[in-house]
Formats: sequence, structure tokens, C-alpha cells
Amino acid sequence: MKYPKVVLINPPSPWLLSDREHPPDNLLTIASFLREKGVNIQFCDLNGFPEKYWFIPHGDIYGVSCTTPHYSIVIKIVAKLKARQSNALVVLGGFHPSVEPERTLRDTKCDIVIRGEGEQALLDIVNGKRDKIVTAPLVENIDEIPMPAWDLIDMHDYVKMGTNSVIGPTPNNKEAKILSARGCPFDCAFCAQAAISKRRMRYKSVQRVIDEIKYVHYTYGVDRVNFFDDTFIVDDRRVIKLCAGLKEIHDQGILYDWHCLTRADRTDPELFRIMKQAGCSQVTYGIETGSQKILDIIQKETTVQENLNAIKIAKAAGIKVRAQMIVGLPGETEETVEETAEFIRQAPADSFGMHIFVPLPGGQIWNDPERYNFPIDKETTFEYYHTIGKRTEEDAAYLHQNPQQIIKWKNYLVGVIGERNIVKFAEIRSDNAK
Repeated sequence: MKYPKVVLINPPSPWLLSDREHPPDNLLTIASFLREKGVNIQFCDLNGFPEKYWFIPHGDIYGVSCTTPHYSIVIKIVAKLKARQSNALVVLGGFHPSVEPERTLRDTKCDIVIRGEGEQALLDIVNGKRDKIVTAPLVENIDEIPMPAWDLIDMHDYVKMGTNSVIGPTPNNKEAKILSARGCPFDCAFCAQAAISKRRMRYKSVQRVIDEIKYVHYTYGVDRVNFFDDTFIVDDRRVIKLCAGLKEIHDQGILYDWHCLTRADRTDPELFRIMKQAGCSQVTYGIETGSQKILDIIQKETTVQENLNAIKIAKAAGIKVRAQMIVGLPGETEETVEETAEFIRQAPADSFGMHIFVPLPGGQIWNDPERYNFPIDKETTFEYYHTIGKRTEEDAAYLHQNPQQIIKWKNYLVGVIGERNIVKFAEIRSDNAK
């Protein structure tokens, strides 16, 4: 069977200091899945390129990845494709089309949107499916999906150490993002992950994870791994099994160290000891706020004291801690900001990320703004929906009714963080790239 030519397009993220910090692994996984089926694939990575330098190869079907911050850029990409090649099939997938499919069709003038995980859905489209909205079931056995097609991008640039140089150097100073599982069982009100994963976890086998790490080590010299799971520690027994495999390649010198994202209520001291022996050098906690009132509003299901203890437990195990904080969550006041400031002063975290709250489509706050007393303009073009970025990145403040107050609060908290601000480590990579 002769397949149509498929061009997969990764849009740029110009609000970031460097959009080469995060390789487009989700889209590369779709690429590897289609390529394994014999589909003619070409990958177009626009990361790092301003619009005047965009070059998109010709194809029969264009698959464009779209998160909410990319939405206004993706509209431009679709317009360019349609102006050049009106009969081409343009398909949008990713988080934003999954939670706002009808709106995406209307605004972008694309032909098809995919709701959910894109591997099988895009293959069905290649094979002739032409529904305007293609809903994809969750992939049950994610080991069956081949590892991302890293060979289709400039992976040597992507593995350069960036923000996570905060942990310290490695012999090669090269890091890869590895996904060991899909999904998250929690349902925090500010997050929209549950809209895709339905709060279900699906794990790669230990051997599959080890195989991916060995591949990026031997192919690109990677010696640090960032486990990019939404929550790395969900099943303690699974983490222990994975650590046994990680310790083996750590002792062999294949893996210098690794780090992950977890929650403050997933911090068993014995488990952390095992993780440290297996090469874990840092855990990142989504702390969000130092206010118990706001933790309860956003349904975080943690306490301020639990968050503080979690940082101390990791530190006691010899593991560094990065704490992610959000200002401007529903219920934020001068008093709650000061509670967060006091938490930052007390917490022995090695670094902090400070972000302005964004009401992401698909999350509970977006879906029910009246309940959270957070007015949302749902006809927005999403141009201000940037949760992270350059040191002066403050677009998200203009999604709030009191943007200047939000900016003032953010700057105050950044001042409290001081030299522990993670942004300065992102700037190191940006400066090195010049």
C-alpha cells in the first residue's frame, strides 16, 4: 500500500528563553509509530525559528501539535499551509484540540482534530478516516509504541544541559527527557491532565525504560535523565523495581544521575533512600502555594506542613529539591502571598520556580469559573497563556482582573526566592547557545 506523505510539525515557543530545552517527544513518538507502519514521514521542527524563517516541506497530510500556549501560532501555521496548498489535509492534535475540539476547528480552519492520544488516530486518518473530530482511546500497553524518533530532530542540541544544571554538572553535561509512564491519578483544580488521561496510569516496563536510557546514552552521550512523568511516584513498588534497573546502569557508568517530579504526599524516607542509591539527584515538588486555604481551594490534597516535611525528607536522603510555586491562584490575597513568602523562607529547597496561574482549558477552574470566583474570557485567543518563560515573562498576569497586582506579587516572591530562582539556570543555556 502506498501511503500519503505525512509532515509532522512542531511549532516554536518564542516566549521561552530556549525552546530547545524540551524535545517534542510526544510528536516524535507519533512519528516513530507511523514510520514503523510504513508511512512516509517527514518532521518539521520549528523550535528556535522566528516566523520569517519557517520552512515547512510539502506533504499530503500535515499533522500539527498544539498546546494552549501554541494556539495563536498554530492558527498562523494552518493559514500558511492552506494558502500554499488548499487541498492538503491539515490535522491538529495535542492537548488543546483534545479539550476544545469544536472551537479548534472553528478558529484554525483545519480539517480534522484529534481528541486524545494521537498514534492510532493519525494512522486511521492516513488510512482514510475523515471525521472532523477523531476520538482516540488511551493506549493500554505503551510498551507497544516504539521509542520517540529522536533521529528526526537535532537531538544533539536538545540534550545540552539547561535549567537542570541547577543540580550540578555531569561528565558529559547532556540530559534527555524520558517518559516512563502516561497519566496522573490526581485531579488538582488548576491542572488539566485529567481531561486527557482520565486519571489513569499506564506504565512502561522497567526494561523498556532502561532500553531508552541506553539508546540516548550511546547515541547522544546523555548521562542525566529527567523523568518527565506528571507524577513519578504513584506506585512505590513499581518505583523500587525501576530503581533496581537504574542502579545497575548507574553503577555501570551509563547513567550518571536522574531526577523526577513528585508530590509531597509521596515521600517515604526508605523509598527516597533507594532512589538516591539508584542515582536520583533531585526531586521536583509541585508545592504551588504556602497557603492552606488555597491548597484546599485547588484540591491539591496536601498540607503546608506536609510540603515542608517533604522537602526535608528529600534533603535528608541527600537528594536536592526544586519547588514549583504559583502566584495568582483563586483566592489569592496579600495575606496568602505573605504565607507563601514565609514558606519560601522556611523551606530548605535548593531552587524555586515561580509561575503566574493560567486557567488552562480542560481544568476544573476553566470548566467552572464561577465556583472558583475566577472570571475567564472564553473567547480569548490564548496569546497570554504562558505559564513559564523568560525572566520578564508576565503575559499570564493579563488573564487576571488585577494584572498589576499579580505582577507585584510575583516580583515580591521572586525577591524572596533570591539566588534560588530557577530562571537563572535557564539563562545559562540561553547564553551558551548564543
